[in-house]
Amino acid sequence: MIVTLVTLFIAGSIFLAAFGLGRPIVRGLRVLEEDLLAVTVWSIVVGLILAGTILALMGLLGILHVSYIAILTMMSGFWGAGEVIRDQIQRYERSRDPKTLTVDALDENNESSWPAPSRWLGRVVLALAAVACLGSLLGALAPPTAGDALCYHLELPKQFLAHNALFFHPYHDNATFPLLVEMWYLWALALDGPVAASVIHWGAGILLGLATVLLASPILGRPWAWIAGAVVVLVPGVTNQMTAPLNDVALALLLTLAVAAWWRVVVDQEDRRWLVLAGVAAGGALGTKYIALVFAGAMGATSCWMYWRRPRRRRALLEAAVTISILAVAFGGFWYVRAARHRGNPVYPFAGEIFAQDAPHAKTTLPESKAKLGRSPLAAIQAPWQITMHPERFGGRGHQLGALWLVTLPGLFWTRRLRGLHGLLAVALFYGFFWFLLRQNVRFLFPILPMLALGTVWVWIEMRRLPALPRVLAATAQAGLLLAFALAAVERTTDRAAVALGLESREDYLFRAEPSYPAASIANVMLEPDDHILSQDYRAFYFNCRVTQESVFRRETGYDREITSPSQLSRRLRRAGFTHLLLAENESSRGIQFDPTLSRLAELEPASPALRPTVTLIDYRRGPDCDGVRRRYRLVMLR
Repeated sequence: MIVTLVTLFIAGSIFLAAFGLGRPIVRGLRVLEEDLLAVTVWSIVVGLILAGTILALMGLLGILHVSYIAILTMMSGFWGAGEVIRDQIQRYERSRDPKTLTVDALDENNESSWPAPSRWLGRVVLALAAVACLGSLLGALAPPTAGDALCYHLELPKQFLAHNALFFHPYHDNATFPLLVEMWYLWALALDGPVAASVIHWGAGILLGLATVLLASPILGRPWAWIAGAVVVLVPGVTNQMTAPLNDVALALLLTLAVAAWWRVVVDQEDRRWLVLAGVAAGGALGTKYIALVFAGAMGATSCWMYWRRPRRRRALLEAAVTISILAVAFGGFWYVRAARHRGNPVYPFAGEIFAQDAPHAKTTLPESKAKLGRSPLAAIQAPWQITMHPERFGGRGHQLGALWLVTLPGLFWTRRLRGLHGLLAVALFYGFFWFLLRQNVRFLFPILPMLALGTVWVWIEMRRLPALPRVLAATAQAGLLLAFALAAVERTTDRAAVALGLESREDYLFRAEPSYPAASIANVMLEPDDHILSQDYRAFYFNCRVTQESVFRRETGYDREITSPSQLSRRLRRAGFTHLLLAENESSRGIQFDPTLSRLAELEPASPALRPTVTLIDYRRGPDCDGVRRRYRLVMLR
């Protein structure tokens, strides 16, 4: 339990340090001083973006030392504590001034023309969201086992820390991706470990719910906005991602804040300084994931539509487009320059038809394999049903959106027009269209969930005009869905409760839950730090020595084409610097399938058993897991 408390303390210190970095910038802009929630969320997020950028610059300079990071965290943390105390004193002084009317007072009066939600409704929905978040926290307090996290979200920061530099890894496809969020995880690894990184992403999920509140407040009023925020954090895919150090929830957070600030200027015609915050948040999103470019396209399409329909807003739209673009490139463009320098392609490995057409790793912009539905008009009509009912076809059930949207959003066709909502729904519609054309992965839809939540809550508000019987039936069905979402978030993490509460050691949990960990534990004891493993599995984080993905090495070198015997395999890989192999083989047709090339080459019969060029260090099987998958793992030494 002490280990868990230390992890929570470190994660809290990181958020406090981020607040200390971001608060002076938010104060200097003077656009939201009276809204405590907005000040807190914006200060933390701006601070995280600045911290990630600073850590990336330290990596370029080769000074990514744990001691430096700890000193900077301590300084920023003390500054953040001072900022909190200062804000509380100023808030107390304003509360004693009868002439000062704060945003909180306005929220209590509810300026919207429709009634505030009943007290029981608000409390029930927020309670369900709290249950889901606490369930997700239990999951986040267990050592990470998510495949992508162990492949690069944590593995790359670990390597950067080991080398004290943001170096280029030629045999890692993700090494030149935008890595801003991974810099946050590097921060957590430097001060604590991978569990703290998971808690950072859990915190990003909480901030996503609060960012939804900020987006919805000027449209729905703050009381209903809280319900919209709760709806977002109840989404099964969101609560699932909050348990692991991934980046889709963090991306949704950054894009939601960028849209909220953009809306303030373009629709609500507030101070132009909001555009600075929008640009910083957009730059953070650009530095997090390539999909931010698709969202930028959706924002551009929406701006063009509004430019045509709203002549009075044209100047604001142009100012917003120029300002946000410049700041976004300033804060996030570095990662694309880095990819272009090392790969010759700023969006490596995508857009293969434009950059490096002859490279074996190049991927086209519209791959058929990523469009499970196809791209016909009929497929577009079927898409909402398919991604809701069959999420396993579009990235996995762990990222599912749930049926709430399918049940509720059609009600928008009979609701009254709500100022500002149609612009946000247009962004969601354009983004969904681009998603349908490009890569149909359900987790890539997370950025539009806050906008869909606004539409959902507006339907709930309008349901008050329905007759009693249909209103009760609809409300009961939707309440049942929200309850199921909350219970699913808790049930999903029941197997991690023991380790989260300190009743099971983290090592015992990894032996039980992470299939690659037994091999990693043996390797960490028997292998030297300069040994090098060629692995069929892509999960490498728990290995202390170097690990290279066999599929990438084979694609870049074509080594397998010259191998006809085990001795040739051993000599060829030894010349390339490898000392060991991690063979991972599927024993079922379900789940992710490992390429069997290396296993096949390693099992070629030698001329004599005594001449076999490999020695098996560990051989074990794992599974079946929850998906019915069985795998065999072998760690072997090359002679």
